[in-house]
Amino acid sequence: MAPYIKINQLNMKNVAGSNVSLNVEKGEIIGITGLNGCGKSTFARYLAGIVRPDSIGRILINGLDPYSELDRGKISRLVGFVYQDPRTAVVFDNVGRDIAFGAENMGIQKDKILARMNQMMKRFNLSRRSGLTSSLSGSEEQRSAISAVMMMGQNILVLDEPFSMQSDKDAKRYLDSLINTARKKGQTIIIFSKKSYVMESVDRAYELTEGSLYEIDQYGMPQGISDSGDPEIVRSGDHFERGKYIDVNKKISVERFINGNQSKGENGLSLHNVYFGYGNKLLLDNVTARYLAGSAYRIVGEPGSGKTTYLQIIAGLLKPLEGEIFLRENSRIGYVFQYSEDGFVENTVLDDVMFGPMSDGHSKRKSRAMAQSILNFVGVKQSLWTRSPHSLSMGEQRLVSIAGALALNPDFLLIDEPFLGLDISSREHIEEIIAALCHEGKCVIVTGT
Repeated sequence: MAPYIKINQLNMKNVAGSNVSLNVEKGEIIGITGLNGCGKSTFARYLAGIVRPDSIGRILINGLDPYSELDRGKISRLVGFVYQDPRTAVVFDNVGRDIAFGAENMGIQKDKILARMNQMMKRFNLSRRSGLTSSLSGSEEQRSAISAVMMMGQNILVLDEPFSMQSDKDAKRYLDSLINTARKKGQTIIIFSKKSYVMESVDRAYELTEGSLYEIDQYGMPQGISDSGDPEIVRSGDHFERGKYIDVNKKISVERFINGNQSKGENGLSLHNVYFGYGNKLLLDNVTARYLAGSAYRIVGEPGSGKTTYLQIIAGLLKPLEGEIFLRENSRIGYVFQYSEDGFVENTVLDDVMFGPMSDGHSKRKSRAMAQSILNFVGVKQSLWTRSPHSLSMGEQRLVSIAGALALNPDFLLIDEPFLGLDISSREHIEEIIAALCHEGKCVIVTGT
């Protein structure tokens, strides 16, 4: 019997030298991991029938070939796809309407849609069915996107980093729920993730590297070469050492994980009696806090607790309802958005990082030299510099957005989810950059779970 999904020597666009082959049986749960920029999101789009292969027979999904325009329409009804950026699939500004849209398009009866929606909202901890999609946090957007796909009940699910904005505790719970449902219904799941616990939960795990797939074991090693060593070593670098907490409110707290030189405190930033909320929901309640130069802080809390809002208040992107923020005159703040692409302003990576120095009045030649130096420092490959930042993987976009913020030479660097989409090597490099900035007397504030 032919495999349910058959990939035969697929050459993927923008993935040099790629030659991907994979057979998946009906009902299997497959995990695929890999470093930033290796082509995971591109491969996911091929599997979902969104990107067309270069020739017939390269991909067969239950006998359907996405090379055929006719078959691609059939594949879209067979395969449910969750994008790495959940906003990509948003159609309506109402949460409930958006979640129901796909199921409605498939002709599912209204009473079944309502029943499924109530079930999904409960399963994925979504309480604002009548709310605006624009009001959701990043973690809520992800859960909403997963709910919308689950509503359709398709036979194959392709999930591209579906849990990157969830806490590990929540992500494991949602993953278990997805897998249990798939087992009961005989669904096939292909999940792309950098999370080690995802690779441990699937039937077979693969790493995409240098354009090819290699089967790996539960420790992330090629099959057959792992010893009985501690698997936790695979997860090294996942978290900073935890430090002392400073309460902000019942849902958000702040920990200082790098202690700076206290004599540099006059260069800090302070909040005094700050209040902020949306409608009748108060997120910041009489917050007074001080952030010292030379130190690094992490805003922590459950998904949807208001971490991004608090960071944007500190950055001056949102104005408090009450209270004041004090910042030394002529101090600079560099801000990296949760979704990196929200901060891109130019058509190429190099031009985008040059934007800050150019705005400061530096010559084009000087700005280019500064941008090139920072891109090398952050770890963005030179082969990406002439590409559009929007065409990069989420991890690569993260590094570019951090480079763009650093090009402003900020006194305060604020990063919303600094490790979003990054592999362990890149995460460790960003940790080193944060430590170096603090050593220079700068203040770094990030969000985390």
